[in-house]
Amino acid sequence: RRQPRIAIISTGDELVEAGAPIAPWQVRRSNAHAVATALRAAGHTQLSDHHLPDDLPLLQAALGELLATHDVLVLSGGVSMGQFDHVPAALRALGVEQVLHRIAQRPGQPLWFGRGSAGQAVFGLPGNPVSTFVCAIRYVLPVLAHLEGATARQRGLPVQLSAPAKTLKVTRLLPVRLGVSGTGQLLATPRPPANSGDFLTLAGTTGLVELPSMEGPLPAGT
Repeated sequence: RRQPRIAIISTGDELVEAGAPIAPWQVRRSNAHAVATALRAAGHTQLSDHHLPDDLPLLQAALGELLATHDVLVLSGGVSMGQFDHVPAALRALGVEQVLHRIAQRPGQPLWFGRGSAGQAVFGLPGNPVSTFVCAIRYVLPVLAHLEGATARQRGLPVQLSAPAKTLKVTRLLPVRLGVSGTGQLLATPRPPANSGDFLTLAGTTGLVELPSMEGPLPAGT
């Protein structure tokens, strides 16, 4: 047994590393660092970091090389329906079989997942930082645990909402801060981000509460 070799891949011409000069149309390359930190915290050490452009031939060539040398690819960006979202097409041309694309949840609806011809697990995470991180926690980490032979684990802990929470017509993954009541009940205080790009709201949160798809808010105490 060995740990899987994992390539963490950011796509997008607009991404700039922290500390580098930045233009008004560019954004910081935060996703790769967030995903890598989450993987290291779970014990994964065989990680490599890559930044690829929004150019289909270059993207396809680079992904082909990474598929040949890694067991798992975790991409962020390029999986929606935009003009420069080339990731699904590049992976399809490389023989990666699409298992799913788009799921009924928020944030993280554009999630893509496929399997390479040699059994590689390929994740295409949405590009917005909150969506990327939520999908990494909710899907990437459990799949990696399964690949390493972990037995089935409990999906999560039951908690009680300390304040009302809005539900959606799809499953909602809501960042929360955990605490304990005077009676020992585990309480979850919602910390909803303003949007899927509001990465700073995640600071100080403990985890995610999964809310079912339904109409109307869930009251405190649920």
